[in-house]
Amino acid sequence: MAEIRKGFAPPVEVTGFFDRKTATPAFSWADVWAEEHAYRFTVAKAVELDVLNAFRGTIAQAIAEGKGFDNWKPLIEKELTKLGWWQPRMVADPSGIQPERMVNFSSDRRLKTIFWSNMNSARAAGQWERAQRSKKTLPYVLYLRTTSGDPRPEHLLWVGTILPIDHPFWNTHWPPNGWLCKCQVRMISAREAERLLGTERVYGKDADGNEIRVRYTDQVPDLGPDLEYRNRRTGEVSMVPPGIDPGWQTNPGLARASTLIQNLETKLAVADPGDAVRVLKDLWADPYLKIAPKLPEKVWLPAAHSAPLAAELGAVSPVVSITSETIKERMEKHKMPIDDFALLPEILTEGQIYSDPRGDSSVRAVLMQIGKTWWRSFVTKSINGYLRATSLHQIRDVQAQKMTNEN
Repeated sequence: MAEIRKGFAPPVEVTGFFDRKTATPAFSWADVWAEEHAYRFTVAKAVELDVLNAFRGTIAQAIAEGKGFDNWKPLIEKELTKLGWWQPRMVADPSGIQPERMVNFSSDRRLKTIFWSNMNSARAAGQWERAQRSKKTLPYVLYLRTTSGDPRPEHLLWVGTILPIDHPFWNTHWPPNGWLCKCQVRMISAREAERLLGTERVYGKDADGNEIRVRYTDQVPDLGPDLEYRNRRTGEVSMVPPGIDPGWQTNPGLARASTLIQNLETKLAVADPGDAVRVLKDLWADPYLKIAPKLPEKVWLPAAHSAPLAAELGAVSPVVSITSETIKERMEKHKMPIDDFALLPEILTEGQIYSDPRGDSSVRAVLMQIGKTWWRSFVTKSINGYLRATSLHQIRDVQAQKMTNEN
């Protein structure tokens, strides 16, 4: 069950995805919905934080050590026994929406569901992150047949589908696509995609001895329009593609990358400057932020929190953002590693602010020496009044000295 072979450390994308989730006590799995599962850890009926943290800690250990369910179960049994939760208990709904319910965390069925959903969503997110990094050489994704003995008919129709990694289909159909779904995908080269498309091959035999044939195609089967689903807990209405269980219609890795940015942008605007720098440094250490420049759509990434820059330029917010396009350009044209951009929170918050050497009153230059290296970034105010970092680069000592002397 998503067990990592002994002797192989789990990918940092997998451990990072899980470890950076925020513990969120909830009465129902539906209290934390769809994309929210990419950054919140929850277990249905674990309404007490110490119980939730017991699950989180032991699952994190299982992921880090490559443990399967059978090796994880004694860990969670030990922790829940200490807390008095290794037996059936009544749990009250904090929201009052539903009556008290009996929960038995010692049930194998419940434990397997909890372990499976967390282990497989982390694995899926890690696979998507790695796919984004390797898409220059392996640009296509192949939907593979499930290993389940009782496969969903709709999922079988997707087997053999070959599409580019950035095709919208993968925004919703990146496995797992439902509870206990065992479907998988594989990254393939353009040459392999060309060789497979239009062909049909025998995959194996089913339980009755009949041949299982797979036809490779770049046409997604039409299963009809998306279905409307109303979350009974939150009232939120979602459109779910046919064949996918409600709540699983998201790509964990993509959701992680996008929600990181959306949530932090709002929080940073009212954050204490010291806390903002710490939060931003942690953000840039997240492997899911580092693939933002590889996404097909333009993404604004929060880069710093600077009240002095906001005051200098008359901005509406102290949050400074940088576009994924700017980072991509610096990486490709100037061969800058993305780790250099993790210095932006420190540079733009603690660096010295200067007027633009080119005389543009709507631009400020920020200069800072880190170790023996001088860094300079330019920040401007957008038409809507927001701060935007437009560059980051190293400069020579003589250039830094000239800027200092002229201001």
